[in-house]
Amino acid sequence: MKKNIIVLFGGKSAEHDISLITANLVLNAIDEEKYNVYPVFVDKQNKWFYVKDFKNNIQNFKQKEEIFLKIGEDALFVKRTFLLKNLINVDCAILCHHGVNGEDGTIQSVLKLCNIPYSSSNTLSSAITMDKVVMKLLFKEFGFNVIDYFYFNKQEYENSKDNIINKLENELNYPVILKPANLGSSIGINIAKNKEELINAINVAFSFDNKVLVEKALENFTEINCAVMGYGKEVIVSSLEEPVSWKEFLTFEDKYEGNSKKSPKRIYPAKVPEEIKKNIQKVSKLIFEKFELCGVVRIDFIIKNDEIYVNEINSIPGSLAYYLFEKEEYSFTNVIDNLINFALKKYENENLLTYAFESNVLKNQNIKK
Repeated sequence: MKKNIIVLFGGKSAEHDISLITANLVLNAIDEEKYNVYPVFVDKQNKWFYVKDFKNNIQNFKQKEEIFLKIGEDALFVKRTFLLKNLINVDCAILCHHGVNGEDGTIQSVLKLCNIPYSSSNTLSSAITMDKVVMKLLFKEFGFNVIDYFYFNKQEYENSKDNIINKLENELNYPVILKPANLGSSIGINIAKNKEELINAINVAFSFDNKVLVEKALENFTEINCAVMGYGKEVIVSSLEEPVSWKEFLTFEDKYEGNSKKSPKRIYPAKVPEEIKKNIQKVSKLIFEKFELCGVVRIDFIIKNDEIYVNEINSIPGSLAYYLFEKEEYSFTNVIDNLINFALKKYENENLLTYAFESNVLKNQNIKK
């Protein structure tokens, strides 16, 4: 019997549009002879819709019907007069969300409460990898090499602006790169080479998040990406790629729009020494295990003078990073099959845990009216 698969995308996020592109790629790659596929669009108010005509029509889809969830039931429901009617029982959800309200553990929590398996890391691991500050702290705790950094929140900055700026200038020195702590796709990121640029960059970052990460901006470095796919002991590490940017860091336009069709966006496989390649792949696998990740993730590195720094983890990468597994002879269809299988294994293992404990605590309570 075919499994019912929902492809979830959109959401209240600055990366909403990128999510739609990822979902459309998934819908074109998934094996519809194996699965019944239902596109589920989450709008910018976080309402859910079944969108029958979304595939290859991502800007003009119109056949949408609002759907609802019931906590404890692995189904999607539609409204009929005054009742909710079961549309489908869901066997697995493929998550194509990027950014907050999706990649940060939010959707994962909702699906867990509805007993629906999903194709990404659990709630805690997703939240940790979404927050760049917490992620950096854990990188250091686990012994991974990171670039010098500093962070602060909006309230701290408003209460002690001069002290924070002085500390940044003294400890990191210019140039520095500023990032909203909980955002991806290079949105809200800027380089600052002096105090004026620093203040402007802080203000931009705070328009997207209430916490800012500031790092020492390296010059003449190489960026390298590596993807990892798996669950538990079953882990597949991809070949490496080198994204190409014509600026000081990889911008949103570099990643998704492109300034010229002739300009290469990446070098694949990356032209790095074999020793560095093996080291990055080894570290990627260790990160996947240490952060207890699942599904497919992309881990970004920076190389400067042959020294390797871990930059960040993307728990639901753009296009689900399928293109990084080409040298391992996995098609996008194969990647999707794996994600569904890993999601089902994770769900089955979680259900082996004990969630009840019998006690006499309530019987022994002396409750008075």
